[in-house]
Amino acid sequence: MTGVRTALVIGGGIAGPVTALALRRAGIEATVHEAYETPADGLGGWLQVAPNGLEALRILGAADSVEASGRPIRRTIIADGRGRKFGAYTGVPGLPPGRALRRSELYRLLHDHAAAQGVRVEHGRRLDGVEETDDGVTARFTDGSTATADVLVGADGIRSTVRTPTAPSASARRMFTAMSTPWTT
Repeated sequence: MTGVRTALVIGGGIAGPVTALALRRAGIEATVHEAYETPADGLGGWLQVAPNGLEALRILGAADSVEASGRPIRRTIIADGRGRKFGAYTGVPGLPPGRALRRSELYRLLHDHAAAQGVRVEHGRRLDGVEETDDGVTARFTDGSTATADVLVGADGIRSTVRTPTAPSASARRMFTAMSTPWTT
């Protein structure tokens, strides 16, 4: 599709504002629509942003705050859901370590950066359906509201509500637990 000027980003967690920032960088006005009524401040455990993720955030101007807030990760043990270890990751030679930080801190940093760049996040906008026309796509929300743009982007996680109406045969991938040890030097 040529001439894309606007986008609806469904999902306001970590991926939503980052996607909207990348779209803005490409000259596309993006609005993030989040199902929950309130921000996710204080929710979630720890996670790691790998060196390539930090580089992507650097392109969007959001890496410095993440690097400053996160702990360097020099070693990661990979295990299944029962805690059985089946691998270790010691980083990529020549690249800086990833950073571990609380999900809530990463969420806050990315949302603050997106807001400073003019990205709008609308809360309480749970996707109910999608209608595609020759002019674009309209998202219907459970509160009765709608939003229309040139494209719709799903950034709403493994239990995606975007996937169901747009790609009903898509299945969720198996997930593994990665246990990080930020205190290892």
